Formats: sequence, C-alpha cells, structure tokens
Amino acid sequence: PETQGAAAGGEEDCEGNHSKVAGVSYEDSKDCILEPLSLPESPGGITALEGSPSVPCIFCEEHFPMDEQDKLLKHMIIEHKMVIADVKLVADFQRYILYWRKRFTEQPITDFCSVIRINSTAPLEEQDNYFLLCDVLPEDRLLREELQKQRLKEILEQQQQERSDNHFHGICMFCNEEFFGNRSVLLNHMAREHAFNIGLPDNIVNCNEFLCTLQKKLDNLQCLYCEKTFRDKNTLKDHMRKKQHRRINPKNREYDRFYVINYL
Repeated sequence: PETQGAAAGGEEDCEGNHSKVAGVSYEDSKDCILEPLSLPESPGGITALEGSPSVPCIFCEEHFPMDEQDKLLKHMIIEHKMVIADVKLVADFQRYILYWRKRFTEQPITDFCSVIRINSTAPLEEQDNYFLLCDVLPEDRLLREELQKQRLKEILEQQQQERSDNHFHGICMFCNEEFFGNRSVLLNHMAREHAFNIGLPDNIVNCNEFLCTLQKKLDNLQCLYCEKTFRDKNTLKDHMRKKQHRRINPKNREYDRFYVINYL
C-alpha cells in the first residue's frame, strides 16, 4: 500500500526526503523484537455504551464505542497527530489499540512510528510532525498477523459449533415453515423450494445473525438484491419472484462477515 512505502524510511518531509527514526533503520529494527507478543485477552476495565464495548484512545482517557471507530481515528489525528495505516486490514481493532496503548507507555512514540513532517518549506513555527504507525515496523506486522490468526481461529471454532449443532430452530422467510435440527435443513429448503441460494451451509458462519439480518430487511419491505423498498409485502414478493431477486446483493459488504472465506 502506498502509505507503507512512504513510511519505510522513518521521517519524511514533503519533498520525499527520508531519515532514520531514533537512530534505527528498518533493516536494523528487524531484530528488535526480543520477546513474544502478548495480546490482550479481554478489554478489562473498559466502559460500555449501550451494551457495546468501547475502545480507548492510545494516548488519553477518551473512549469511543466500537461502532464509532472512525471517530476515534479522527480524534487521534486531530488531538495527537497519530495516523494508523491500513486500519481496515486490522483483524481486531480493539486488541490492536490496547496493545499499542500499553507499548506507548513503555517507550517513546518515535521508537515505533515514522515521523512525517508537513509544511517543511514553511517557517519553522508553521511546520508540524505527524506520526505514522504501520506494518513496515516488524512489531506491528507481527501483531497484525497474530490478530488475524486469532480471529480466524475463533471464527472456525464458531463455524464448527454451528455445523454440528442439531438444536437449530428457524422459520423460512418465504413460506413461514418451521425447521428443527441442523441449520442446513432450512438453508437447503430455501434454495430448493424458493430458489433462494446464499451458498453452501458449510461456508456460512454466524448463521442465526445472518438470517435475522435478512428477515429484518424483508420485514422492512426491502428487496434483498436491489434493496428497493416497496409499499406492502405482496408487492415485494411479486417483485422478487418476477425479477428473480431472491438472492442477496453481492456488492453489499454488510454480508461479508457471514462467509468464512472473508476471514482468511
């Protein structure tokens, strides 16, 4: 990613000149990790807002709800001049922040972050330094990899539990027929009887949440494919049948978390 290339040399001014950070080059820093990473097991002591866990700022006591991640990132840029590169690729944002919050109390920020000087040609009082944290730093790369492995492990365990669960209870969202036993019975019924195919049951994770999400959209009279809203349930059903819209919108990223492949 382009943000990583800019950070590789440490400090960079607006003309693209690089210098070392804290006297340590990237090549020298490869051997600086002397002990295994210790990932936070749980965000103990973090307050909750409306039942949703919150995430603290790396530098201060401000907390933000998990679903307001962008506000936290904006806060760190404005108040602390701190930028996290490729944050959408971080598998567990909360644990990532907690890890670096602890590490920044142990060592100076310049030991970990590239320093980017803006307005370098302006008078000294108008210049400013921003700090970039990215996976060019071996410790950050290792942390991201470990968080990814941990998330995949948890997702595979959840998927296996759902695959072997024979106490599933679900209702077909098209004909209201009830199904008991394994989740595959309902999913195969909807594919066979209603031409509604969301993929192989074994590829799906968090199935109950997935079905609830789909049912909520239908209850709101929204087509699952084109996502248009209709005036009543019969009009919606006719639309989905005639337009062959009995499928989910592949462009809607909301569904990504329900397919195991997206965690690889």
